[in-house]
Amino acid sequence: MSRRSFEAINYMLRPNKNVERKLIVSSLQHMRAVFPIPEYRYVGFGSMWFPDFVLMHKVLGISDMVTIERQTSRRKRVEFNKPFACIDVRMEEAATALGEILDEKPSIVWLDYDGPLKNATSGDLETAVGGMSSGSMLLVTVNGLVEQLKGHSREDGEDELSPAEYLADICDNPELVRQGARLTRNDFPGLVRELLHDRIKAAVLSIKPGCEYVPIWAFRYADDAEMVTVGGMIANEADQAKLAACGLNGIGYLQRDALFDIDLPILTEKEKRALDRLLPCATNLDHKALDFELRPTEVEAYQRFYLEYPVFNEMAA
Repeated sequence: MSRRSFEAINYMLRPNKNVERKLIVSSLQHMRAVFPIPEYRYVGFGSMWFPDFVLMHKVLGISDMVTIERQTSRRKRVEFNKPFACIDVRMEEAATALGEILDEKPSIVWLDYDGPLKNATSGDLETAVGGMSSGSMLLVTVNGLVEQLKGHSREDGEDELSPAEYLADICDNPELVRQGARLTRNDFPGLVRELLHDRIKAAVLSIKPGCEYVPIWAFRYADDAEMVTVGGMIANEADQAKLAACGLNGIGYLQRDALFDIDLPILTEKEKRALDRLLPCATNLDHKALDFELRPTEVEAYQRFYLEYPVFNEMAA
């Protein structure tokens, strides 16, 4: 039996994605001093879980929110599960909804695809940019596995495209055929970061005269498949100056020129409690002093983001 992605994946139970959302919201909190974030409109793909919507409303105070869901046969289920009355449900293709929803009001739009890079090259991104005003922010998430480029045929169906040829085809950029050396499991996520940033930048320069695209976010994480999230602000000269005053450059997880890896260990409840009893700590925890085995990198990652690490509890009926 086939399932939609939101029926196959519990989006609440992915620790690295959970932390990514919290880091994005935390960075948006830094912007509240100079941008009226609570007055923004948030547009995303809430599915039937709405975890990002909950954070945007509870932490940032955003009450103008729109979720887009293309699976029209699940309208009642999506409507039933929306956590707040201030969420408008749009059951249609993203390109159609984005063209109608975005009306130059400052917005935060997260095109959080659970599929391949091709989803971000379909025109949704350009449609979103066209309806966004200066000070608005756009994020895009796609699968970062290089295997997505394999097994595709030419239009005539006779010959198979090489991974580099397929990448050049979906990005409409013949120059990408030369990127073959970067089409490895380790290097492809970084290339995806560059391609997405460049595509948003080109859209802004083409569609929004007087504005530039300022990159802010670039994350890589894997709860199952490896995913890449990038994003930034569409900003005129005045908003660029305001953004520079937010102090984002001092936040270690915001890397404009490289991916920041979110790679937290999977812990039992008992292990988490044991680590929490040692934190906060001004020095690095010694993994050898623990009563259970964790790699040094796992301890370091947990120590850095222990406040954001999710807690999942079974609820009794």
